[in-house]
Amino acid sequence: MAVRKLLVAAAAALVLAGCAADPTQSRGGVADTLTMYLYQKPKVFSPLAPANGPDQLVLSFVLESLYGTDAQYRQRPILAAAPPVVSADAKSFTITLKPGLSWSDGRPFTSKDVAFSFTALANPATGSAFTGRFADVAGAAELKSGAASTLAGIGTPDDTTVTIRTSRPAAGLLALVGYLPLLPQHVLGQVPPSKLGADPFFTKPSVGTGAFRFVGYQTDQYVELAANPRYRRPVPVRKVILKPVSSDVATGQLGTGEMDLAQISPTDLPSVRKLPGIAIVKAPSPGFTRIAVNQRQARFQNPLVRKAFLHAIDRKSLVDTVLGGAGSVVNSSFSGDAAPSEPDGYAYDPGEAKRLLAEAGWDPAQPVRLSWVPGQRDRDTTATIVQSQLRAVGVATELKQVQAGELTQSYADASFDLALFGGGNYATDPSSVGAIDACAQAYPAGGNVGRFCDPAFDELMARANATADPAARTALYRQAAALENARAPYVWLYNPDTIWAHATRLHGFTPNGAINNEVGAWQFADWKLGQ
Repeated sequence: MAVRKLLVAAAAALVLAGCAADPTQSRGGVADTLTMYLYQKPKVFSPLAPANGPDQLVLSFVLESLYGTDAQYRQRPILAAAPPVVSADAKSFTITLKPGLSWSDGRPFTSKDVAFSFTALANPATGSAFTGRFADVAGAAELKSGAASTLAGIGTPDDTTVTIRTSRPAAGLLALVGYLPLLPQHVLGQVPPSKLGADPFFTKPSVGTGAFRFVGYQTDQYVELAANPRYRRPVPVRKVILKPVSSDVATGQLGTGEMDLAQISPTDLPSVRKLPGIAIVKAPSPGFTRIAVNQRQARFQNPLVRKAFLHAIDRKSLVDTVLGGAGSVVNSSFSGDAAPSEPDGYAYDPGEAKRLLAEAGWDPAQPVRLSWVPGQRDRDTTATIVQSQLRAVGVATELKQVQAGELTQSYADASFDLALFGGGNYATDPSSVGAIDACAQAYPAGGNVGRFCDPAFDELMARANATADPAARTALYRQAAALENARAPYVWLYNPDTIWAHATRLHGFTPNGAINNEVGAWQFADWKLGQ
């Protein structure tokens, strides 16, 4: 009941933004143009930059990776022709590329583009946020120290073959690096590594292998994309307009005909169902919404504090009310067969939260800032409810709305206290969890923004990645998941179903649960616009 009252209060506090018609889209839709909701303003269109949802969504149309996922989060080849061939000792990988691939400017895409991209992504001199993912690749240490300028473990025996050698067994390597967007060597190959991250290309990535070409970004208004005439399949949709607006505005524009495709909040479902010419589809998400806890601060390093936060928040009621039941509570970053078999469920228990905080020596006079990027109704409402429930157990929580770039910077300089965010794909391969939990993946080397570090966890993950036998790997991942559940590196909240509403004139759209549309999540060439 308390959460429902808070929900009503939070909803009442939201400002319903008005909107004028976009000059790029007329009422009822332009015949060959798809207008899509972009849930936040993009920052930079660079695979080297820290993962940022709106940036990734735009890049997913323009740049491609070796592998992606289907709607069930199984690996599917994109630029690769087939799954990788992995040696028995899990230290050698061979990837064959699809024949006849080309960049949007007509230049051939070859294995050398893969080698160039992987070297740039592995090299800290470029400012890459993904260097930690390449730690097991032979030569990564030399590249990091500056002793080498290339990644020795990447081979290109011919134009359609890429080989990867690792310094130790790493069965899950392709789940870490195979999904990263690839860059054109002929455009960026002559740029010094120290200047690559700031190259103007990343404000207008006009050359890619994706189904669409980047046309331009009218700052804070819309991103314009055009069909790539050199794509390996015909692209029926001729133009895409991505509009960074709030979820309320996106929902309103579905009704006016100014928006063709939008991810919507469960609380908007009743009104969206009444809109003529709109279809609603759902998919479970491979990622989840959580709160990062900055463990650079001594007060957050005690796991009792993080466990207290979990007990303080009525997460089931968040799912039932904020998500309208369209989701599930999360108690681990692992999912599927790798999830812990008997996790601590951290049931809502304010009394236990107070007890744990007292045992940890928590100072209730110290303010705690909860940062988040506004604009998505479930997160906006969740932030307000979390603030109230943490305050109720003696945590003096203050809310801080930030822009995506500001939040990313706070990760880099470790200036945040708590940060509410979501996304990620940890369902395809459990090795991906290392990117947000491992000591070596501490931001900016990886996605471990809270700087959690547990050598015992890292050891279990390393043993799992060194094991080629699937059953043995799963058993080790379950041990790692149980340890993670007990240490609570994050305040896990919920795994939301993603709900999409689209104009019925859009055909071939298969819902994917990705919160931040990672590269390879959707097959854009299947989309068609009709009546």
